[in-house]
Amino acid sequence: MKFNESLIPAGEALIRKVLLTNAVSSGVCGLLLLLFPGYVGDWTGLDNRTALTETGIFLLVFVAFLVWVVSRRIVSPGSVLVVTVLDLLWVVGGVLLLEDKGITMMMTVFGVWAVILVTAVVGVFAIFEAVYYWRNRAFGRQKR
Repeated sequence: MKFNESLIPAGEALIRKVLLTNAVSSGVCGLLLLLFPGYVGDWTGLDNRTALTETGIFLLVFVAFLVWVVSRRIVSPGSVLVVTVLDLLWVVGGVLLLEDKGITMMMTVFGVWAVILVTAVVGVFAIFEAVYYWRNRAFGRQKR
């Protein structure tokens, strides 16, 4: 069966690239946190290795979900909404981490900038994801 334009959500090619980029960057960060929590702790000043390892595990589960979403024939706007919410929660967490004066006093300059950079990149992903969801929120609900 050949699909016409009305059966494919708007911006699907772009969102696939955004989600794959999100998966790759999250996967790299997750592996670094999981395999080298001591080094990451030393470089950033975040010394809770258990929290770093758990964050790495979460990121790898998140990557698996992203890969699953992208591997579907059609990228579901509902699935993208879940990813958007998780990314927005990550951004909120990054901002809260930077707002905590006790933690930022322990962090290295590299650590502070790393959190700022990661939070900004995830925020950009969330914007693309939210736009995709908003443009396609009624997709699949229409009668064919």
